[in-house]
Amino acid sequence: MIKKKKIGQKKKIAFVCSGGAAKAGAFHLGVALALQEHGFKFYGGLREKDQATHQPGPMDISTYVGSSAGSIISSYLASGYSLENIFNSFLQKKSADEKDNIPKTLPRMTYQKMFNLTSDSAATQIKELLKVRKIISKVVQGGWESLVGLKWLQTNGLFSTAGIENYLNNEVLPSNQFEDYLADLFIVATQLNHSRKVVFGKYHYEPPPNDLTCQYSREASISQACAASTALPFIFAPYGIEGKNKEKTYYIDGEIRDTLSSHVAVDAGADLIFASYTHQPYHMSEKIGSLTEHGLSSILVQSIYLLVEQKINNQIHNKKTQRNAIDAVSHYCKKEGLEEEHRKQICSILEAELHHRMNVDWVYIHPKPSDSKMFIREHFSLAPKKMEEIVKSGFKAALDVLRHYNFDELEASDKTTELTK
Repeated sequence: MIKKKKIGQKKKIAFVCSGGAAKAGAFHLGVALALQEHGFKFYGGLREKDQATHQPGPMDISTYVGSSAGSIISSYLASGYSLENIFNSFLQKKSADEKDNIPKTLPRMTYQKMFNLTSDSAATQIKELLKVRKIISKVVQGGWESLVGLKWLQTNGLFSTAGIENYLNNEVLPSNQFEDYLADLFIVATQLNHSRKVVFGKYHYEPPPNDLTCQYSREASISQACAASTALPFIFAPYGIEGKNKEKTYYIDGEIRDTLSSHVAVDAGADLIFASYTHQPYHMSEKIGSLTEHGLSSILVQSIYLLVEQKINNQIHNKKTQRNAIDAVSHYCKKEGLEEEHRKQICSILEAELHHRMNVDWVYIHPKPSDSKMFIREHFSLAPKKMEEIVKSGFKAALDVLRHYNFDELEASDKTTELTK
């Protein structure tokens, strides 16, 4: 029998979505469907200016944090698109029930929108691609001197995320302003010419003292923030956003500086955080065999995933260590008969100094190590059948994790709220 961790009543629930291209987007949708299966709802849509603001219920996920591909899924959810609507868009099919098309039928993402070559730079990009092809041909023939200097690779990126920005701005978002939505939406990008990440949203939180690695900003629309967050180096050129001073600041992929920005959800007051990510390294499978048989790209992805997994594991380990330390001090104070007021004050000081909130619960969801098929799936494929398979992987992975938690108190408080309405 599984020993479940009991989750008490919470004030605010968040969904944090990592990057990983189209594959990650489909996986996050599968995770969201599993959360819906467990009774959670996705709070979104526009604020009604002439009506009292509808408050989220105890089972409502009302805060979204997205990086790279996760920024697009987060924007869908904050905009109020139903999971069924998003799923149908992925599968390129019409909904059987018009009630699912909220706030409207979600336009599908296409390769033309994802990989955009602006007209003024298309010729330059093609010339650079031809140069790359020529260099590779020389290297294959033994001409390694072709790599010396690397002056031939002066392009900022093969494609532009301008197509993604245009898709969200003109086809998807009911409003392009963060403050117009009921839910709290945060989009994470990495500043190119600085060693920090920038979190775009409707709030401006002050980072911890002397912390130069993170900055909150309100100087971008949602579509601009997503275009910045999805600008994966080499594939996509850095995306420039014009600030109040009329100067452009350039951004790259939101995952570069920090893989899971779950602290953003904590800064926003969330005390239950579901973090979904796809960076699961490959574990040897007889069906798949050694990655040496699958080419350089698979080895490269495995190397990146190993690095990312270590970063995430370090985050999780640090949180556990901080919690255990605060718990140990608290138990010692009780054992020594210290007055309750002083015990609470000491623990409060420790929480502030360690930047750790004891009332926050994190639930991490990622592909199973045994799901080797998930690892080898293409990152940028929009083929409906492949997308559906990835959604199923996310759904199964989430169900496997969620069965270790007891959300009965949340559900009970949700039913109480419905009765009192």
